[in-house]
Amino acid sequence: METHAYCVRQQLIETGKKMYQRGLIIATEGNISCRQKDGTILATASGVCKGEMQEADVVRIDTAGRVLAGDRLPSTEIKMHLEVYRQRPDVGAVVHAHPPYVVALSLIGFGWKKAYMPESAIMLGAVPVAPYARPSTGQVPESIREPIRQSDIVILERHGSLTVGQTLEEAYQKLEILEHTARVIWLALQVGQPEPLPPEEIEALMKLRETVYGLKYPIIHFSASERSDQTS
Repeated sequence: METHAYCVRQQLIETGKKMYQRGLIIATEGNISCRQKDGTILATASGVCKGEMQEADVVRIDTAGRVLAGDRLPSTEIKMHLEVYRQRPDVGAVVHAHPPYVVALSLIGFGWKKAYMPESAIMLGAVPVAPYARPSTGQVPESIREPIRQSDIVILERHGSLTVGQTLEEAYQKLEILEHTARVIWLALQVGQPEPLPPEEIEALMKLRETVYGLKYPIIHFSASERSDQTS
């Protein structure tokens, strides 16, 4: 297992506040978790506004989702988090949000198989879109099981996003990058059809990703056929 940092309750609370303040979630939407050194998991409680969380709104659970400490129940989406930890022993934190531009693009069936900007190509790769699954049911963990093995960033069709990392900050930053990229693409679509980067540039960027930026977390690389495909 790769080494990853372990967050404390205050880090989880601050991350929730950032997500709420930046419009990545509203009301009681979204959920966050992080794996501890002893194998237990800190997770946001169900029905809590992440912009107003207190320490009592964070519960500690085991890998089966049973509450070990705290007076609240964990998020109704906790099964998705547990599935991530089962599939990815390298992951230390999971962030689920409802970023509006990401969701908007998923409503029109936008595919993320092409690269438009160098930064997002390096950080996100070809983002997989998990098929629609009814929220808070077993359909959700089933829908992300395969894509989360391949990528730290997954879009949940009509629902939101799932980003993971060795640390909570990593997982949150991937969420911000994903939503910023979605917003830029959405703006471009208002005035025309955005032009993807050429295949040779994508090849060069993928090499830079590891040799210069030192990024080794899983993403789906752009295939040759997808690079030349001009449809979304």
